[in-house]
Amino acid sequence: MALRRPAIYLIALLTLLIAFYVAGAQSTPPPDATPSPSAPLSAPAAAPETHNEETIWQVIVKGGWTMVPLALISTLIAGFSLERYFFFRRRKLDASFYHEKVQDALRKDGIKGVEQLIAADDRLIARILRSGLSYSERGAARMERELSGVAQVEIGNLERGLNLLANLGNLAPLLGFLGTVVGMRHSFLQFVLQAAPTAQDLAGGVEEALITTVAGLMIAIPTYLIYNLFIFKIDTFTNEVERCSQLVLARVE
Repeated sequence: MALRRPAIYLIALLTLLIAFYVAGAQSTPPPDATPSPSAPLSAPAAAPETHNEETIWQVIVKGGWTMVPLALISTLIAGFSLERYFFFRRRKLDASFYHEKVQDALRKDGIKGVEQLIAADDRLIARILRSGLSYSERGAARMERELSGVAQVEIGNLERGLNLLANLGNLAPLLGFLGTVVGMRHSFLQFVLQAAPTAQDLAGGVEEALITTVAGLMIAIPTYLIYNLFIFKIDTFTNEVERCSQLVLARVE
């Protein structure tokens, strides 16, 4: 079933909220153990255990207000990536080795063989070729214009919004660096508020700076990989369409 774009964004947002909820639930301290009435009063009390491990939610909170736009950006990136993924699947973008199939069909039965090959094929490349071959009786020039026009429209649909994905990926580390500046300012502000700040006073701002920097990079790196994966799929498809079109046009001429 095809998912609409708002539904995909909603799923991504709910996933993010669930992740925050789980992270927050992990931060809830366990209830204190109630001493048993039967326990001997003279027994020495065990030293309380200290837990220095931090949960994800605690780390996010330490990142300060800069983590809010970073969370929004990561939600948009996740939703948009899912939308493009399902769109590519609906369009049936797979065109691997299609020019070889077209070449074999031309070698065996000519244009009729290609028409038989693409007749029952629902993939996008077959639909583009079918649209062009419908004008084969009007000459190669008319057929080429039809193939070029349909291919440009379809490739434009595939590339739609990818610039937004790239810009969001570029914006994430910039917001992380903004959080770095804000955190370092908090650290240097301690010299104004206190005559002799301790290392612990300065560590809070430094930690905030490092957290936002890491968060920005953790968003930007997978976004960069996802964007280039989409571009690779589109380039591969475009190359295959051009090769198949040249084969068919050469035979029509």
